Amino acid sequence: MDNIVECEITGDDIDTDIPGTYFVEYKAKDANGNEDHFFVIVMVLSEYYDEAAGLSGNDLLQRLRLIINSDVNRLSYDDAKTILAESDRDPNNENNVIQVYTGNSVPGSWDYGNWNREHVWPQSRMEGISYATSDIHNLKPADKSENSRRGNKYFSNITDADAYAPRDEVKGDIARILFYMTVMYDELELANNVTSGHYMGYLDILVEWHREDAVDEFERNRNEVLYSYQNNRNPFIDYPLFYDLIQYPELLKPITN
Repeated sequence: MDNIVECEITGDDIDTDIPGTYFVEYKAKDANGNEDHFFVIVMVLSEYYDEAAGLSGNDLLQRLRLIINSDVNRLSYDDAKTILAESDRDPNNENNVIQVYTGNSVPGSWDYGNWNREHVWPQSRMEGISYATSDIHNLKPADKSENSRRGNKYFSNITDADAYAPRDEVKGDIARILFYMTVMYDELELANNVTSGHYMGYLDILVEWHREDAVDEFERNRNEVLYSYQNNRNPFIDYPLFYDLIQYPELLKPITN
């Protein structure tokens, strides 16, 4: 490219004092009309993730595992009765919670008839793993009948003998919960084939949901509330790009000072 005469910068205004993910595009044009452009993604990490700076691939995975397991406050399954009433509160009615699969708003005070505690990663698929069944990040308020209908099936875009299709509005939320579980508990694994043991899926569909259903304010608020109780966070809510940095380190190479 010769005689560059102008450069246009568009996208987010980067503020290194505010944690988040910023997207910037640079466009350049020379006097002969030749053009070129490239994108830059800047992740400003919060103090919680300081030790993950500059990492990718398995190094990032292992560091995140250490971070979210460090100083965690182990909660009981009973604790979820009150915590979920706060974390999944209906933003339009503070007395209600939103059921994960139906989207219904129901009274938030604990009553098994109103809602029950759904394990997004089913209990039967994490047997023998300490504390996993009471991890609050994996629990959601659910309609009792719909919870039973889902059972311990994998997640997919259709409901059949092996899979369950949640509503579109929570597909990304579900994917990020399952991603969190595989980092928090190294015994758990996501797969594309239905199998017994500590497996859930379908992985390729979950990745698609993660990318298409972006993190929203409800999910961010839930992460903050759960952090205030369990003292750990879901990294894929705070920084969705962490997934790609882990899985595709050869395509996304971190640059640090």
